[in-house]
Amino acid sequence: MPRILKADDMQKDAGQGWQVITLADAGSIGNSAMVARRWIFQSNAHGPETTHGDVDQLLFVIRGSGVAVVDGERLPLAPESIVWLEPGERYRFQAGEDGLEILQGYAPGEAK
Repeated sequence: MPRILKADDMQKDAGQGWQVITLADAGSIGNSAMVARRWIFQSNAHGPETTHGDVDQLLFVIRGSGVAVVDGERLPLAPESIVWLEPGERYRFQAGEDGLEILQGYAPGEAK
């Protein structure tokens, strides 16, 4: 069944210079088939270090530029770059002068 989620229905989290908006997860779509998040970074902001131990992830740069630091390796990001992360890799983002916006997607598997 098609479903439209409104901005007010989306869960938001934020830190200094960054915000993440959960576009889809088990709570919003009713099953654990996927998680989609939108990361928004202000100019030169640094995001938190994180990892997902049991899933692969796809991260797509919507706009801006910066760096993805994955297990200590610095990877340059530009519009339409794609970063594929394997389970257990630790990562964080650093925005460039024009900020950075990333679409994150992963499938968490069966809910436990």
